[in-house]
Amino acid sequence: MSVTARPETGSPLVSASPRPGHALVIGAAGFAWCSLALGLSTVGAINAAGSSVILAGTFFYGGLVQLVAGFFALASGATFAAAFLTTYGAFWLGYTAIQVYVAPHIVASVVGSGAHAGASALALQAQAGHDVVQALGVFLIAWLVVTLIFTVASLGTNAATVLAFGLLNVTIVLLIAAYLGASSVGAPASAALHGAGWAEIVLAGVAFYIVLAELANETLHRAVFPLFPLSRAAAQPA
Repeated sequence: MSVTARPETGSPLVSASPRPGHALVIGAAGFAWCSLALGLSTVGAINAAGSSVILAGTFFYGGLVQLVAGFFALASGATFAAAFLTTYGAFWLGYTAIQVYVAPHIVASVVGSGAHAGASALALQAQAGHDVVQALGVFLIAWLVVTLIFTVASLGTNAATVLAFGLLNVTIVLLIAAYLGASSVGAPASAALHGAGWAEIVLAGVAFYIVLAELANETLHRAVFPLFPLSRAAAQPA
């Protein structure tokens, strides 16, 4: 709220300056939704055909919405929120591209090149599957480094956010183990894969709680759902 004096009357002119929206909540909701959907798919609650439906959500809600929210957060000066939202918005866009285009392209390339060499169809499919999961493992190693950086930075926010990043690290480590430990035919290690799926479901629960807390605490004008700030700055309203 800003107060400006009117020279002709001497009385104050009060103009309400609208409070900027909290972009982090919008993007975090997309991240939570994608984590839950992918976690359910990973543990086998959704079959392979049904799992392809979630790609619409990972592209629009997890990808585009988070990316746009990140730019608004950057404009408001919220560097941590902006970095998180744009980074993981790009992750979900990349995940969608891998599933829709990149992985099928790798399979087609391996099968096409091997067919000219006279290799059997089964051997080519096994090789293609193995190449895809190995590439996914390397892809996630790079994302683990990024996530570890965010985890350290989150220590200045609140306990709920730190827990969410901790669970994200666990999820990525288990996925890396599942993909790099895949069989010769490209089947990920099932124990690690299912563990990653359950970790992702728990992560989604924590992320949804953060969204609920941010929204409810603002609309109810009191801290109904605590986030347990770890620093004095984090305790201030965004």
